[in-house]
Amino acid sequence: MGHVDHGKTSILDAIRKTAVTAKEHGGITQHIGAYQITFNGKKITFIDTPGHEAFSQMRSRGGKVSDIVILVVAADAGVQAQTKEAILHALASGGKIIVALNKIDLPNSDPQKVKQQLATENILVEDWGGEIPVVEVSAKSGQGLDKLLETISIIAELQEIKANPSGELEAMIIEGKMDKKRGAVVSAIIQNGTLIIGNEIYASGKIAKVKSLTNDKGENLKLAVPGDPVEILGFKELPNVGDTIVLKGSELVELSESTDRVEIIGQETKKTLNLILKSDTFGTLEAIKASLANLVTTNVNADYSIKFLSSQSGDVSDSDVLLAQTTKALIVGFNIKVGPSVLDLAESKHVTIKTYKTIYELIEDVQLVLEGKAVSDEQKIRGRAQVVKIFKLPSGDLVLGSKVIAGALKENSRIAIYEKNPADITADDKPLFMGSIKKLKRGKDEVAVVGKDVECGVLLKPDFLEAKPGFYIEVK
Repeated sequence: MGHVDHGKTSILDAIRKTAVTAKEHGGITQHIGAYQITFNGKKITFIDTPGHEAFSQMRSRGGKVSDIVILVVAADAGVQAQTKEAILHALASGGKIIVALNKIDLPNSDPQKVKQQLATENILVEDWGGEIPVVEVSAKSGQGLDKLLETISIIAELQEIKANPSGELEAMIIEGKMDKKRGAVVSAIIQNGTLIIGNEIYASGKIAKVKSLTNDKGENLKLAVPGDPVEILGFKELPNVGDTIVLKGSELVELSESTDRVEIIGQETKKTLNLILKSDTFGTLEAIKASLANLVTTNVNADYSIKFLSSQSGDVSDSDVLLAQTTKALIVGFNIKVGPSVLDLAESKHVTIKTYKTIYELIEDVQLVLEGKAVSDEQKIRGRAQVVKIFKLPSGDLVLGSKVIAGALKENSRIAIYEKNPADITADDKPLFMGSIKKLKRGKDEVAVVGKDVECGVLLKPDFLEAKPGFYIEVK
């Protein structure tokens, strides 16, 4: 646990010898991942809890599922706002805490100053007379990482952290997502007992028969024992992140459902915003809900509330649009796609769909809506693309190499071409060209439709010989 840029994932990467951070949007870890290593013949499982403030609820669950909490603090930056929040979750978890002072090799690192800051937050380290060990590390150079792993092993022995592979099955769900090919994919940590392929399990009121188990390295397993992080296939619907998986018929069934599901944020008033929330994973859904709850509850003068009509993992569907139409709801999506047919339906039903890659922007736009301010209705754009490069085929046809920036381009669609972004044009701005799309090409293949963020070749009818890179294509 720790602040967003203090190096939690980098430390884990250095231990696992893999790279995760460069693949992420906005420099934050978007989802909790669990990874297992072997050190001196013993297995250690890490849960990488995101550091951005939007993920406080996920960090809280990371603390609950952990036996030992590693609090990562950058030696050059010290205790930050998210560090303080992580400390509260770490202390509340009841587990043993280890402080990892990262970036110790930087010239401006100041370990003593950081230890003083930690003391003011009730984290009293060993060399300050406390009981919490501190390990100075560098994710970049690898300094101190072996000592960190040794400290984890020693504490595990001293605390006699044990589980019973023959006992009642308990597994904590740390992530869930819908995969187009595999269906519901549930990530979990086995906390007690043994999970075996073919077991009938129960979580969040949903029953499943385990079809497959996969570890963090992508290897198929026949069974999973305490400490193992696994992906489970077998659920038809996704259970809730943070809930417990137990065997069907177990006496522990009451543990398998969380009771803290909140669907209405704030006091329901005349200014209630109906929201349909879609995201790539259930963990992110909860993080977004927590951020929106904070948005409403911290504004003491707010005379509004948010009502979640639906919050699900997966892309926006036709049924989401129809629900939004009947309830006058706003559809908000995080890290998901909206297909051309869904966009067409949304336009015909006058439904607004907004998608985001960063939580910051999502929260800001929802706040604007709550305050009665307009945000851009991207779904009203039938199709918009910017010309990137001009090609000429051996046949003589002109190809406008373009990137779709909103909506979708479709074969035979009527289009106009503008010199500047159509979002900025006025009634006085006339198109440079009017025509239709003759063909769309992706590589050597002809396609009927090209969606947002995809590059393609556009052949027009008639040719527009004056086309230049930077021009905009607008579907009419």
